[in-house]
Formats: sequence, C-alpha cells, structure tokens
Amino acid sequence: MSPDLRLREGAWLIADAHYAPARPQLYHTLLLARNKRLLPDQIILFGDIFDLLFGDAPVSIEPNRKMVDLLIEIAREREVIYLEGNHDFGLAPLFGDVMRVVPRTAQPLIAEWAGKRWGLHHGDLLEGKGYELYTALIRSRGVVRGLNTLDRLTGGRVMARLRKYNAKKAPCREISGFYEKQKKKMDILMKMYPLEGWLEGHYHQDRAYRYGKIGYINLPAFMCKGRFVRIDDAGAFNRVKISEKGSYVVEK
Repeated sequence: MSPDLRLREGAWLIADAHYAPARPQLYHTLLLARNKRLLPDQIILFGDIFDLLFGDAPVSIEPNRKMVDLLIEIAREREVIYLEGNHDFGLAPLFGDVMRVVPRTAQPLIAEWAGKRWGLHHGDLLEGKGYELYTALIRSRGVVRGLNTLDRLTGGRVMARLRKYNAKKAPCREISGFYEKQKKKMDILMKMYPLEGWLEGHYHQDRAYRYGKIGYINLPAFMCKGRFVRIDDAGAFNRVKISEKGSYVVEK
C-alpha cells in the first residue's frame, strides 16, 4: 500500500477546533502564528475544524467567513490537507482550488513518516450501521440544501437550534473504557490496512497507545486547551500550543 503523502518535519496536526464565531480560538492562533512567521510548510486538519460548515449550505458558510478566508489565504502559501469530519463536509467547492480536501469516503489517508506508514482519518470509522446511515443522510446534497432553505425561511432558527444543541455537549470529558473501545477498532482496521500507526481525532481524548506493534494517537481536541500536535526535528509528535507572545509551548 503506497503512501498518499509524506509528513514533514514541523508539520502541524490540528483536530476538533469546532470553530464558531463564539469560539474563535483557532482563528486567533493561526493569525498570530502567521504574523509571527510560525506557520509550517504543511498543515493537516483532522476534521471538525468548524462546528457547523456544510459546503452546500451558504447559511453555514457566512457565519464562518472570516475563518474560511484565513484558511484559504494560508493554503495559498502552505500545503494544507483537510480531512473532513462529521461537523464539516462537502468542502471541495469551498476549498478545493487551494487545498486537498479528503472526504470521509477517501479516508484513511496513508502518510509516510520516519519509514512507517500511518493511517490518517477524522476518527468516526467503524461506528456501526446506525451511524453509517446517519452520516450518509447528513451528507446528502438534498438534505443539506433543504436545511439551507429551511433555515433561510425561518430567519436562521434551524442553524441557531443546531448551534444551541452543540453548545450543550460536554466535548472535553474523558470517555470511560476508551483504550478497550479503540483496541477493538484497531483489531479490525489492522486487518484491512497493513500500517504501522494510526492518527485520528473525533473523540477529544488526547491519548497515545500501543496495540502490539501498532502505534495509535488520538489527537488533542484544539477546542479544549488550544493544543495541537507538531512533528519536531527528531521525529516526535509533540503536543504544543502557541503563546500570546507567538512562541511554541511544548506540553506534556
């Protein structure tokens, strides 16, 4: 299985920022990093970067316009790869001219790093038949366009209810039995893909495990503590954040 790309030293791996006008942390971090010339040559976005962004629904795009425009500006100068999540999808018409957009159906993306092959995906694979039906339904162009029309006719009430629903969630809580749950998933995925490691977001757990010879990293959710992962010069995956002064802070 040939890799689809090679991860580079200094690359940023960002997951689950859930950006919204009321949650602008990622926007400020990227803007500060750009102004301080800290942006790397390669940025991998692991989905749910936006809390609500559907490419076929203009009502979801306009509230996020500032962040959309910043990502487009960055992607014109850097390699940006966007793995769609379950909160942000159908994005090729929005970003496809400047960045590589990878829909759920094309994940995992196979990446090579330090002589090993890693599977990169948002994280919501193998979640059961019910979830597969749900995720196919919400990605239906007709459903999304209908949502857009209904929101416009109701004066924005539909999207407001979705935002209110998302705000009630506890996104940074610890998931009980997470190690065991992911082991079952890895047992299946390792039979499907002969890889040496997996990188994913979605669960907001910020955990790293080994399942036999396979490395597994659930990336930190940016929305929780402003953390993301940076590949350092020695090849390690470090948790970092950007300080207000514009410097890297490595966190344990």
